[in-house]
Amino acid sequence: ARADQLPQLDANLAGSRTKRNNTGGFSLRSNRVYSYSPSLDFSWELDVWGRLADSRKAGRLDAESAAANLRAARLSLAANTVKAWFDIAEAELQVALAEKTLESYRKNLKVVEEGLRLGLSKALDVRLMRTNVHGAESALENARRTRDAVRRSLETLLGRYPKSAVAVAAVLPTLNQPVPTGLPSQLLDRRPDLVAARKSFHAAHRRVAAARKELLPQIRLTSSGGTTSDELKDVLNINNNVWRLASNLTQPIFRGGRLRAQAERAAALREEARHNYVQTALSAFGEVETALAAEQFLKLEELARRAHKDEAALAAALALAEYRNGLVDIVTVLESDRRSFETQRSWHTVRNQRLQNRLDLYKALGGEFNAPLVPENGGGLGLGKIARGSAK
Repeated sequence: ARADQLPQLDANLAGSRTKRNNTGGFSLRSNRVYSYSPSLDFSWELDVWGRLADSRKAGRLDAESAAANLRAARLSLAANTVKAWFDIAEAELQVALAEKTLESYRKNLKVVEEGLRLGLSKALDVRLMRTNVHGAESALENARRTRDAVRRSLETLLGRYPKSAVAVAAVLPTLNQPVPTGLPSQLLDRRPDLVAARKSFHAAHRRVAAARKELLPQIRLTSSGGTTSDELKDVLNINNNVWRLASNLTQPIFRGGRLRAQAERAAALREEARHNYVQTALSAFGEVETALAAEQFLKLEELARRAHKDEAALAAALALAEYRNGLVDIVTVLESDRRSFETQRSWHTVRNQRLQNRLDLYKALGGEFNAPLVPENGGGLGLGKIARGSAK
């Protein structure tokens, strides 16, 4: 777009051959005329009203918007990659839990079968315990299937062939750093998609100005210089030089309403860009508020599920011990085992959910909690002005 403000220089080489027939008396004569004309043509539009400058600024803003969208894509890709990594870590934990549960059920089955052999247990107890074993086998395969899927998902994000070969340790990190209280709303000013939407709006505003200035007169300076000759060997002879210098003033009068329609279209696109920016900003605030609220909910839920898991594990161990002593029936043991397994699985899930939510907050804020702010055009979201339809 900036190139339109600069002078334009073109090199041309024209050649022609013309045949003329002349009649004189009773004879017909013909001759051929050759002409060769190399030239340099120069043109430059004087940007009196700033129309070309507006177009150049709009183009620069478009480039900055595209760069911001690229940063947003990188941020999203990084966050989604880490999310997939945490999903695999949880899947590994769930597989390990399912394997441990299956092993425990098989040991319990041996205990019940031994009790049946000694006449201390009933055949129904053995059947019910075998049902638990088969259910644990099914849960293990389901956990392995989930792990396989999330592995392939991460490999796809990494640009690798999805062959489920990526190795991730069965460990979920612990969130030790709390979310600071009173996060400034200015943190959102660096969010890439907001920056891109704001740049797009300002670019649309510049295009409205440029479209309206198309209705004004345009002044151009043009010149050309070169040579012309009937012989190709003389085209570089400066004695055959030809030059022209001119200026013109052009005022559009009738274009079938095209120029005014283009100005109206540019204004409509500006309105669209304004609404898009406001909607993007509102969505950003909504994402931040949702993630901040979920942070507190998930933290309390994790504490509760950890206590639930510990109590369920103790209850399962106690139920098995009392069953061996003949104090409770097998149904109590089975229910205790089921609760212990479910509480451990839910605990792994909520830990991953809390990590995922922290990543969502990272994306919503556009980076770290304490990252340095880089004010742009004076800083601030500028929602008030843009929502009212004004722009710098």
